[in-house]
Amino acid sequence: MKKIWSLILCLVLVCTVLVGCDDQPIGGYIENYPETTEKIERLDLNLYIVTGDATCENAKTSVATRIAGHTKTDYNTVLNVKYVSAADYETTVANAIAAGGKDVPHIILITGEAMFNSLYNAEGGSKLVELTSYYSTREFGRLNTQISSALLDASKIDGKYYTVPNNRIIGEYTYVVIDQSVLYDYHYNNQEILDINSFEAVENLKTELLAKPSMTEEKLASLVRVTSGSYEKRYELEDEGFCNVISTPKVTTADAFASAFAVVNTTQRCNERAMKMIYAINNDSELRNLLQYGVQGANYDIVDGNIVRINDDKNTYQMNLDYTGDLFKAAYSSELGWVEGVYDYRIQHSKELTRS
Repeated sequence: MKKIWSLILCLVLVCTVLVGCDDQPIGGYIENYPETTEKIERLDLNLYIVTGDATCENAKTSVATRIAGHTKTDYNTVLNVKYVSAADYETTVANAIAAGGKDVPHIILITGEAMFNSLYNAEGGSKLVELTSYYSTREFGRLNTQISSALLDASKIDGKYYTVPNNRIIGEYTYVVIDQSVLYDYHYNNQEILDINSFEAVENLKTELLAKPSMTEEKLASLVRVTSGSYEKRYELEDEGFCNVISTPKVTTADAFASAFAVVNTTQRCNERAMKMIYAINNDSELRNLLQYGVQGANYDIVDGNIVRINDDKNTYQMNLDYTGDLFKAAYSSELGWVEGVYDYRIQHSKELTRS
């Protein structure tokens, strides 16, 4: 009996010691550790964007609802998409900014240099948030390498960023196609032909060939011609003769502001969240494709890995591929000329884009 009471006493003493560590109840230590999950305030933001004239009201409502649900779940942000026709877009945005209230724009699509200038040079100060500091952070720094460096540079105003340009294909290559008879019949060598890589060199070649006996302007046109096109067009042109690049695609400030997202200045917390949502549009493929194509089964089907849009009186949803984020994050659609076979060519085109 004494042994039993001794054992009970020992157990009581052990339990007293465990509960009494730092004078905290069991489980009380948890509140002394930092929280591992950041608490993010839920916000409602409005995104104004251009939609195609054929887009149905039902599709606008259903897609906007799906987008809001996705962003609420993943970003604790209800992103309310406001679809506006191209004809009414700039006026609608300007009026909504002026009116304020629950429909005030937080994120807008900039569709041209004139639109940007009107908001940047607005009476009373710019309506747009300067985004330069965001580009230098770990959270958003990926944009610096994701978007063409020439396109980003073209979007700067006095060395500062006010937009996030939509990474896309801008401009064309200029090629000179030289018939093979120039090599064999007119005694130019391979290196001389390879050196024809500028407009000046093309004109010099034409002048030299015109000096040849029996050469006519008509014959010269069949021997040397200048044309333009996409990166991959060079492979088609090589079937006609020698093909040299004489100029690469160039981007202007007007190009940079032809399609870009901007944050309308409201409150600091809304401004910061708006930047997060722009980043999400550019890097969350589900969100990016919802914005571009709508809802699978309602607005489009997938056939052999390719988006096929559904066009009827309730579900037609049409968006400009250049307006909805980074081209390279969009699902393929042969209908829009965006197919797997041109992906690598478009990437190279983007890398070779230069500042005008």
